[in-house]
Amino acid sequence: MRNGIHTLRGTIETPQGIARRAALFNGSWTKNFKVVSVNIFPSTIVNNDAILILHFDDVQKLEANAKDNAQFGWATTDGLAQDWSYVDPDHILVDDLFISANTAAPGEVNYIIKLEL
Repeated sequence: MRNGIHTLRGTIETPQGIARRAALFNGSWTKNFKVVSVNIFPSTIVNNDAILILHFDDVQKLEANAKDNAQFGWATTDGLAQDWSYVDPDHILVDDLFISANTAAPGEVNYIIKLEL
């Protein structure tokens, strides 16, 4: 942690069947986390095409859906130069963050999520 910046990083297996939970409650109801950025990249050449979704609920998400109010961050990659990510700036994480991912072939996807306190 440096100047209120935190990083979550790891891998998520696809298809997983459940959303991965990142417990973020810091004991304060007045200071909460906000996601600043999200990036994904393939861990093998088999699962180059991937999507990662950040959301508030524990229901696994397999597709990006901007009309789903539980979703607030999205990232995609094709394993080459076509990476894209967006985080809705109008969100605050009061409790937990959930992460879902989907790939064209079963495998793992790497992620890096930057948070601000």
